Amino acid sequence: MSNQSNDDDDASNAIYINLTVPPNVEPGVDSLTFEYNGNEMEILIPEDSVAGDVLRIQVGNSSSHRRDAATKSSSLMDELNGLEDDDVNDTKLVQNNVREGVATVTLGEGLKSTVTLQLLEELPKNGSSSTVFDREGDGTANCPWPSGIVLAQSLTSKMGIEYLTKMLKHSEGDESIDCMELGSGLGTCGIALAHALASIETPSITSYQIVLTDRGDETIALLRENIDRNCTFRSANKKLSVTPHPLTWGNELLTDCSAPKKFNCIIGSDLLYNSRESYEPLLNTIQQHLHPDGTVILSVRWRKPELEREFFRKAEKLGIIFVNWKEFEECESFKGRCPARLNWSEYGSPECECSNEYFLKTNVSVGNVTKSLAAITEDDMECMNDEEYASFEEKQIQIYV
Repeated sequence: MSNQSNDDDDASNAIYINLTVPPNVEPGVDSLTFEYNGNEMEILIPEDSVAGDVLRIQVGNSSSHRRDAATKSSSLMDELNGLEDDDVNDTKLVQNNVREGVATVTLGEGLKSTVTLQLLEELPKNGSSSTVFDREGDGTANCPWPSGIVLAQSLTSKMGIEYLTKMLKHSEGDESIDCMELGSGLGTCGIALAHALASIETPSITSYQIVLTDRGDETIALLRENIDRNCTFRSANKKLSVTPHPLTWGNELLTDCSAPKKFNCIIGSDLLYNSRESYEPLLNTIQQHLHPDGTVILSVRWRKPELEREFFRKAEKLGIIFVNWKEFEECESFKGRCPARLNWSEYGSPECECSNEYFLKTNVSVGNVTKSLAAITEDDMECMNDEEYASFEEKQIQIYV
């Protein structure tokens, strides 16, 4: 947990970050990681610290902060009405836990036992091995994003297991079930899907092939590492295969002759954040690889709805119709976390009364203050602690099928 404050008594007008030492850490060995002004920082916990101590760390001065803040006063409602690709702001990363380059994500309660993924955020530094992320990508592949965490947890919830079981019954007659994740990054959702399918008894299905895709040799190598670390059940479940493959949207998946070209299920999260230029290649990839009776599950964190809904319009022109995942919206585990009940044509539209009402009546916390979603500014986001920010993010996430 962190909060930001100005030290009025300090002649330098310094800005400090307050970090609380959590329990179950080893002072002098473990570190605390935090983000300030878009930069991830790490500090060693002092040897004489105990749980509950507050570490006060200087990160800047208030005069420069106020100059930066002067450009960040617009509300979320103002941001939603923007149209330009360049206006899309990167989202502060929210992870269940971060420690020395490993992000942990606890999966849903529908699995037979509690599973917590341990996801490497960079390749191990072995000898001369490269540690640079995905030179072909845009730097977003090295962390689990909130919409991906929500999708991973929903697929492995009791509701998700039931939904996947029905999907498998719908595919009766197919001896092999083939699934693909687009824009896998660390592999959060694809690995979660593998755990979900491994927990379902399906005697008639002889094999599952789950393919995790992204761009760049280093991202694929990182995916392979995370698959090996988090899919250890494969040794006991011989009919389930989880593999990474490079894929640039718009191109056909290049695999060996045994890999499928059509997939029963395609999943993805936070695929619309970049620009409208990626929408046609993305849709072409879905169209190329989706089985005629297949299912697409797409987790969306809305940022610029007027821009992003263009994806759904283009999809409908190709005959790919996305609707709200009703089972997800009705699930007790998620209806409070992700309460939006708007379709893609309504969300964030100034002309839609239901959307305006959602933003005005949905509240989030900023410190000890409750504010409507519509009134949140970037300054508010910077002042949120991790729990508040996670809640803020989830209230802007929907899943479509």
